[in-house]
Formats: sequence, structure tokens, C-alpha cells
Amino acid sequence: MKKLLFVMMILMITIVSAKADLTTGLRAYWSFDEGSGDYAFDSSGNGNTGLLYAATEAGNPAVPLTGTTKPSWIASKGGNGTGSGALLFGTPNGSNFNSVLVAKSDSIKNLGGLFSFGMWIRQDEDSVSMNAGGGSGYQRLISCPNYEIELGVPGWKHDYFWPYGSPAFQQDIGTTGQMDTWYHFALTYDGTALKKYINGELISTVGGFTHQGLNNIWDDSGWAEAVLQIGNQTWPNKDFFMGALDEIAIWGDRALSQTEIQDLYANGIPEPTTMLLIGIGALLLRKKK
Repeated sequence: MKKLLFVMMILMITIVSAKADLTTGLRAYWSFDEGSGDYAFDSSGNGNTGLLYAATEAGNPAVPLTGTTKPSWIASKGGNGTGSGALLFGTPNGSNFNSVLVAKSDSIKNLGGLFSFGMWIRQDEDSVSMNAGGGSGYQRLISCPNYEIELGVPGWKHDYFWPYGSPAFQQDIGTTGQMDTWYHFALTYDGTALKKYINGELISTVGGFTHQGLNNIWDDSGWAEAVLQIGNQTWPNKDFFMGALDEIAIWGDRALSQTEIQDLYANGIPEPTTMLLIGIGALLLRKKK
């Protein structure tokens, strides 16, 4: 019996170590499992709460928008991942003029010399004509002054990483994922190369970097009041994402390996309560031993 308990304890400790590793360096994690309400909470422990927002204008000069609605809670993608819910960025006519707003914080402002992003995406529409405010059609997944990820457009289905203050990092990061279906997206920077993964598989590598990280322009006078937006360009409020997003995560000072990204794709990031229960179980087994 003691031998069995010992084996179980080792197994649980191994599970805790493996899963806890995905939380190392985690700066923000929005699971979108709330199911209702006006807030998307950050499960990383860093307090980067998101506010569901319906835009009232778009572009520069601003174009008024009417009849807009906030993102809506929907069932999760199912299959891979751990979550039960997701967010739909759209309106009844198929277009979208809504987003999630996240205030600037130290945890998401400076990601350090290494960084990673992960999320589930279902893009439902890519028509440029449905984008208000003079948008180019490159729909924004995440956008803030220091970094931005955008999807390709009809005729050029390539995604871009586009940090405003870091021209060297403004790069084509390879083919956009399939429309109208859920897929897992990850982007990493390991100090020398940007790497994009779809469903755990390496899609694109952009190398030759010697930079230690992204420049911080978020504290500059022109950007100081800006926010991070999920599903829209932070300024001038255009190129809204049209579709659904789930389990968005940002890591700082860390580039996930392909093995870790495949684990993220297959299993997601465990909620803190799950980690706590596994940890308590391991401690109890250790005491029994």
C-alpha cells in the first residue's frame, strides 16, 4: 500500500510540476469562462481585468457608430482546452464594433526580452467592407502601443506582428488559420526569432533578430492613456475582429517551447483551483506515506 501511495504521490507531483510550468511568466490569462456580466477576469493573478465594450465611434476622423453591442458570451470551442465559455465579437448584421478593454499595467506593458502569446480563434468574417472607420481589414486580435497581432485579409492571408514602437519586429508571421473553425494560435520570441504555431505545429519562423525586447512607447505622452484592446486596434479604433476568441494568454520573459505549446493546445492552462486541488492531494499522499 505504501508503495502504491508513493507512486501516486510522484505522479501527482509530476503533474503539478508540468502544469505549473505553463503558469511561469504568465502575465495575463483570460479564460472567458464567466458566462455573463461585463467583465473578463484575469486568472494569472495580475489583476488585468477586461471590460466588455461596445464602440460608439471608429477611425480618425471618427465615424459615429449606432446600435453597437458588447461582445457576447457563448459556449467554448469544445474539444481541446479546459474552458467552458468563449466570447463572440460580432453584431446581428455580421459586422463587429466591440472589444474588451484592459487598462495598462506593469505586467502587460513590458514583456521583457522573451515573450509568448496563445489563444483560440474562430474568424467568422474577413470582409474589409464591413469594417468601419477606414480600416485596412487586418483584424486585430490583441492591440496595445507596445505590441499587436493582426490577421490577414482577402488576397493576402498572412498574419502580422506589429508593435508600433519596434519597427524591426513589424513582421509577416505566415499564413492565417482556417476561417469558420476553431484553431489554436501561438506566437513566441526567443531572443533571435519570432515563431508562429497553429494547433501546436510550427507554421512560420522569422529570424535574424538581435533585439532584447520590444520598445516601450506606452508611457510616452501620446500613448499614456491608451489601453490594451482584445478584438480591436487600440487607436484609431478600427479593424475590429469578427468572430470568437477563447483562452487568451500572454507570457513575459519567456518563450514557450514547441512541446509546451503542444501541451497548451491539448490541455490548456489549468485554473488556480485545479492546481490547488492537485497540490493538496499530493501533500495528503505525502503525509500518509
